[in-house]
Amino acid sequence: MASDISVVIPYHNREQYIDEAIFSVLAQTLAPLEIIIVNDCSTETSRKYLDRYADLCRIIDLASQAGAASARNQGILCARGKFIAFLDDDDVWLPQKLEIQRQYMDQHPECAVVHSAAEMFRTGNQVSLYPCNWSPPLTLPQALTHNYWVILPSMLVRTSVLRALSGFDPRFKGSEDHDFTIRCCAAGYRIHGIPQPLIRIRREGHRSLTRRQWIMFATHLRLCYKHRDLYRAAYGIRGLASFLLSSLQIASSKTRYVDGALRRLMRVLKVKWQVRADYIDPLVEVAKLETPAVSPEVLK
Repeated sequence: MASDISVVIPYHNREQYIDEAIFSVLAQTLAPLEIIIVNDCSTETSRKYLDRYADLCRIIDLASQAGAASARNQGILCARGKFIAFLDDDDVWLPQKLEIQRQYMDQHPECAVVHSAAEMFRTGNQVSLYPCNWSPPLTLPQALTHNYWVILPSMLVRTSVLRALSGFDPRFKGSEDHDFTIRCCAAGYRIHGIPQPLIRIRREGHRSLTRRQWIMFATHLRLCYKHRDLYRAAYGIRGLASFLLSSLQIASSKTRYVDGALRRLMRVLKVKWQVRADYIDPLVEVAKLETPAVSPEVLK
């Protein structure tokens, strides 16, 4: 199979991990068309470390630090492949990741995005599984909750779909994958999942867990505000409240007194996801119009 996949890796001061990430791409049973590393204004020493890959990868330097979403968007603009796969600079792919997902796309031409289960790991071989056990395609009401996380480094996406949706929202410094998933479903594109784990997500070398959880809560507030009309359409006002409560519960799990107060509050205000009786999912609207979720131009 001729490769038509561009790999985009945003990079910022992760020279201690980037070797493992790139080697996992080079070890793929289906070699990519190209590897694009977007350097998000790393330090001079960290940027110099990338020079060893100048013959294997296309390296793009951003003029100022813009965040991972903007770095990925720059990679999307420059990509030559029909498909784009994303990898973070501290994560790794299992060897058959691209081959399995590319074959899946051939077998499911209606699919716009395919992702997979993932292994979460730490040094010392501590591994846990993040499953992907829902039946495709992902619906918009599912995407609006916390229960169907589409992990960005596991995605293989049609390039035309990414460009049609203008890539990732650069205003998000976290949860840009969740925002993209919501926008993808709202536009009627089909997201499928593969139960087999095809990636390994590193769970160390980041900010402290407590701080990271509260930063994530701030991005969830932005996410909730941006898509408030979609929440109301699918779940009513209760949907907005449920998302905020579940977000706060995640954020406060390591904050003793806040967590205790929230648990008492949630005995009265429980998180409930009940789709409105009159709600029609965008996938159903697409089917009614007899128009495929992925346009013919996307499939060319």
